[in-house]
Amino acid sequence: MLFTIAISLLYVEIKDSVLKRILGEILKSFWSEWELRLMVLVSLVLQFLLVYFGRKRKKYTGKWVPAIAISAWLIYLSADWMATLVLSTLLKGSTELQNGLLVFWTPFLLWHLGSPYNITAYSLEDNELWLRHFLGMVFQIGEAIYIYVRFRSNTALNAMALPLFMGGVIKYAERIWALRCASKKQLINYFYTSSTSKNPDESNVFDHKMIRTGLFDLPEKRDFVGDPSIAPEVKFLREAHLSFDIFKPLFADLPFQISQEFHEDMVYLKSRSADEAFNFVGIELEFLYDLLYTKNPIQHRQHRLSLIFRCICFLSVVSVLIAFSVLHKIDHSTVDTAVTYLLLVGAVYLEIYSSYMHFRSKWTMLRFAIPRTKLHKLYHWLVDYRLSSIPLKKGIKKMPQHDLIDYFVKATANRFTPVIKLIDTANLLQRFGNAKWKPVDIDLKKFIFCHLKEKRSKYEKEVLKLDYLDKLLGEKGDNVIKKKGLPLEYWKMESTDFTRRIFVWHIATTLVYYDDLDKHRRGTCDSFLEIGKSLSDYMMYLILVRPSMLPNGFSEMVNKETYDQVQRFFPQSTTRKNLKVSRKEFIAGLLQLPVVFIPLSSTGAIYEGVKFAKQLQSLVRDSALRWDDEEKWKMISEVWMEMMIYAASLCTWEEHAQQLRHGSELLTHVSLLMAHLGLSTQVHRLEKSPDDHSGGLPFP
Repeated sequence: MLFTIAISLLYVEIKDSVLKRILGEILKSFWSEWELRLMVLVSLVLQFLLVYFGRKRKKYTGKWVPAIAISAWLIYLSADWMATLVLSTLLKGSTELQNGLLVFWTPFLLWHLGSPYNITAYSLEDNELWLRHFLGMVFQIGEAIYIYVRFRSNTALNAMALPLFMGGVIKYAERIWALRCASKKQLINYFYTSSTSKNPDESNVFDHKMIRTGLFDLPEKRDFVGDPSIAPEVKFLREAHLSFDIFKPLFADLPFQISQEFHEDMVYLKSRSADEAFNFVGIELEFLYDLLYTKNPIQHRQHRLSLIFRCICFLSVVSVLIAFSVLHKIDHSTVDTAVTYLLLVGAVYLEIYSSYMHFRSKWTMLRFAIPRTKLHKLYHWLVDYRLSSIPLKKGIKKMPQHDLIDYFVKATANRFTPVIKLIDTANLLQRFGNAKWKPVDIDLKKFIFCHLKEKRSKYEKEVLKLDYLDKLLGEKGDNVIKKKGLPLEYWKMESTDFTRRIFVWHIATTLVYYDDLDKHRRGTCDSFLEIGKSLSDYMMYLILVRPSMLPNGFSEMVNKETYDQVQRFFPQSTTRKNLKVSRKEFIAGLLQLPVVFIPLSSTGAIYEGVKFAKQLQSLVRDSALRWDDEEKWKMISEVWMEMMIYAASLCTWEEHAQQLRHGSELLTHVSLLMAHLGLSTQVHRLEKSPDDHSGGLPFP
């Protein structure tokens, strides 16, 4: 922010001489005349774009995720920079604008710097830099006050600017407060609540049981969730919100304890289906996104104060719009009058839209959609359709996929690949150009949820021993092979690098998948075949596009060496071929490689992947095992599920929170499901004796 201010001031100082030298006197005069008008309008347009992309990046999952992320980043930076630049330009004054307009336009820039309701921070780092933003706010408000004092005049515009100033300062301060509240230090402070009730008539503190470390089962909290008068949809929302409260320390990577009651109930998931469970954790992640990147939580934490501020801002801009329409004289140019109306109408629209979204947000519904007073009943009636649809949602909708073999086939068939590789040193085309998206269907959700519940059952049989949990989460698929009665030495990896393990199993899975398709072996194994392929392609996507979510490894080196190995076996094609034909030839060529030719010490993964693919296909052909294709694909799917669990257990929640900006990842949903089921080393069950009424120790 301070750097932006410095750059803006530098621009104002040197622009005249630079423009005259580069563009000439005529163009310099044109720019001087239209500069402020254009920049103010651009600043307003950027606010509308921020609202759009702030909403889009939270919800959207699909092939345009990188484009939306880049657009949101550019617009977020440009909005602050443009508002700061206009303020700095106004500070110097303008011979083309009357002083009244200079003063009147200034508070709109404070409104713009306050940012829309749905995007206060682009990334978590912005929250940690809240103090720098605060200093920037102090400087910008001081700048605005100086402009007001220096260019004040005896006009109605001066008086009309005052309520706009007040609204602008409120919106800017609200943004800084949201950034501060979402910083890690402040979040940790909010995780812990007092163990005493707000009602002095309530029973003794020792009667209050602990829900989790720092969160107590106070009467007001029990009534909030267990109120018999609330609708089932509201109860569902409130349970999701309480669950979000319970797991807040998890989002800061802190260990904590939860009560036996909630641990045994899997924090509201024990009796839910797979669809309901995914929907439940999806709502929790929406609450988390709002907490970290928007103004929603602070507006609901102090909802009365927030309502007062919202009314002040709305009434100030509406009253000024009416006053300007009635009182202004035709002593300004038509263009300046039009720009002023656009600024006023734009501010009114943004306030109305913000209030509308606040009105229909989950934060408002879980608090006010209750049939108590006539006002509450009216609100419940107005949001009934949206409210009733929330429990029926399916949770995460799409997941990204990356088929490495498909990319190799296309790269081999493309004559321009060597040139592209020479230019694209970061492999952007491979990472993003070859990524696809597919729906997360009910079969995959059931498979994931059932597998996690089986893990939970194993954990319970071992009396919830933490050392056993570490072993359970770190199996990486070896346990599946062992359970099937297969000799582990044939499936042993030469490298301990987890990322290379993903490459090897992905290549093996993809070869088996295409081989089965080409030879019409789908049959009854269709469900497990699609699950195994989906999980394989998803984990490969994480390797190439989201490597920070996985344990550290040599993924880039393995990827490069694997591609080089492919090039040695399949030189660049000089003739045009159908991709399907090329793929069949590619698969057949790899599967025909003799095992004795495979050097297991190689960094690349193609040789070992081919070896595993042959071993997987031999399972069905081996008469002693009596396997069919369904059994084979079930094992492949379970191996991938074990690897996903291992990756989820090691990914930090700071990294999960960062990915919420991109529509959230399936791995994040799986991690939160694991936490619900107690399959996390950060979540411990509270153990206490029957005589202990203290609610548990404050820390695990």
